[in-house]
Amino acid sequence: MTQLELVIPLRAKTAGADGRWLDPALSAWRSAVLASADPCLLLAADTRIVAISREARHALGFSPEVDAAMPRFLDAGLRFLDFTAGGHPLVDAELARLAPVQALQTDTLERSLMRIDHRGVHRTFDMTASPLHSPPRLDAVGSLTFLNPMGPS
Repeated sequence: MTQLELVIPLRAKTAGADGRWLDPALSAWRSAVLASADPCLLLAADTRIVAISREARHALGFSPEVDAAMPRFLDAGLRFLDFTAGGHPLVDAELARLAPVQALQTDTLERSLMRIDHRGVHRTFDMTASPLHSPPRLDAVGSLTFLNPMGPS
């Protein structure tokens, strides 16, 4: 009797609008985020912002070019602050604990608060991030994060 071996081909990555590679598993998520009325963002496994809703872009103070530039979340120009009265910049170890990044590292649903300096005003967000998977791969291919602004905007 011959034993059959099941082989599942991995889908090839496709180039995005700017020529950067976008995992095909994120394509549908990218469309959903771009069309969403909720403040949300989609990160690829390497922490690049591959989609951000208009509401999130506005809340975080990003220009519309952020979609084409696809910067890494922690290098996108946001000034992350701690929760002290002085609002000091976060150190690297604290940045790694932000929900969108943590969801990729732990491969679990994550929630955290994020405080940023937006044009001299400190803004706080409650963030919930979920890792996204594409079987048969075991590691997350990205994370989907919803932002809930807290306090005045």
